Amino acid sequence: MPDLADDSLSHDVLREGDPRLLVRCEPLLALDDRAGREARALMSALTVFRARHGFGRGIAAPQLGFDLRMLALDLGAGPFPLYNPEISWRSEETFELWDDCFSLPDKLVRVRRHRSISVRFRDEKFRARHWERLPPELAELLQHEIDHLDGVLMTARAAGPDAIRPAGERARLIDAARVSHRLSHARIAEAASHIDPLFLDTPQFVSEPLYDLLGCRITLKVETMNPIRSFKGRGAEYALSRLVEAGARGPLVCASAGNFGQALAYSCRRRKIPLTVYAARDANPLKVERMRALGARVELQGDDFDQAKDVAKRHATQNGEMYVEDGLLGAIAEGAGTIAVELAEHTEPIDAVFVPLGNGSLVNGMGTWLKHSAPNTRVIAVCAKTAPSMALSWQARKPIAAPSATIADGIAVRVPIPEAVGIMPGTVDEVMLVSDDAMLAAMRALFADAGLVVEPAGAAGVAAIAQRAREFTGQRVATVLTGGNLTQEQIREWIY
Repeated sequence: MPDLADDSLSHDVLREGDPRLLVRCEPLLALDDRAGREARALMSALTVFRARHGFGRGIAAPQLGFDLRMLALDLGAGPFPLYNPEISWRSEETFELWDDCFSLPDKLVRVRRHRSISVRFRDEKFRARHWERLPPELAELLQHEIDHLDGVLMTARAAGPDAIRPAGERARLIDAARVSHRLSHARIAEAASHIDPLFLDTPQFVSEPLYDLLGCRITLKVETMNPIRSFKGRGAEYALSRLVEAGARGPLVCASAGNFGQALAYSCRRRKIPLTVYAARDANPLKVERMRALGARVELQGDDFDQAKDVAKRHATQNGEMYVEDGLLGAIAEGAGTIAVELAEHTEPIDAVFVPLGNGSLVNGMGTWLKHSAPNTRVIAVCAKTAPSMALSWQARKPIAAPSATIADGIAVRVPIPEAVGIMPGTVDEVMLVSDDAMLAAMRALFADAGLVVEPAGAAGVAAIAQRAREFTGQRVATVLTGGNLTQEQIREWIY
């Protein structure tokens, strides 16, 4: 393991025994030169440590001998400061874990923390922010760092007998127990280099007419202006590149309501890999036609997507072909997560992102990135009211099947994927429901006010924002317009 006692930081970290570690920090009244200079020193120290040792997520002002109430975090996408952080809510549920600290490099301490907390603070521009009901991994980190600001070391939180152990036991006590996420922000960061540029750097803009209509500043991320008219190309491209690197040459099999099948067909055609797509008998005929035009063999089986998926899995098993499941394969979600990278890079800080929720790849990919790079942004997933299985599953923290009867075929999930549901507590803050009528109204508004033709699932985020407009008045929100594959009949019936 790296030697925590090695002085490798660009600024000296105070060690246990220095009285400055036991002093409560004073809150900042405003950002000034001193505050900026000390914040940069904290971020520099944290960056140097992570580069040398490969871990380290936070550092607090007292650890460098500063007495202003600030800390720096790096959750994987670069360091950023928090000014005047205070815990505003604590869960009743607690848990124990082994903790480490730059200022106690020779010790590990078993501590008890609240499983979730909410935190108020000011960001790098001194704007008021509120992180609500954080997941355990981030909650325990912030409790540790805020303790430092209050003059409390982790040894003061030691829980039970034999709660202080030598740092040499880190691999057994900390590394082995640390939560391992199937999705990786590092892979999301590098995914763009594997994706056809046609799917990247998609338009995003604030819709002034929608702002006038709803009263909140809405950034639209438009994922319909590509060869398959949906966001699915990002995940399919990254997943196929990873599979090819691992030696896969096909044939491949998938099930799709249409958009993922088009995406996989596009990526397979680029790589000369045979593909069979199973879709329901009543699948969107335009999507079926385009999957075939892209070179896929398309089989129509079953009364809905989940029945088609069952047939696809049997076909793959019987024929020795590889079944690619959207929502299960991590690389698909990581490719979709590049949308969040672009959104976070090119806009002001966003208060909430509304994400259509189908099998979970999009929201889990985006949520993985945002929880690391912009944890103050609420991730709100949106399901169809008449296809609530993913909403019920998120609430219950386990897969719950439910009837699906919605015009939004892209989010018409009846049987959730357990692995996708298992990731969502760490990526999603809330799941809400919208009606088919609300999605139709959002489609018409997008056509009238932004000139965009969007399918029902693609408009689910706008429908949700309209439903919550009063709550988000004056705030910055964003949504992804995930697809725009409509037949001429659907355009006439639903939009004109």
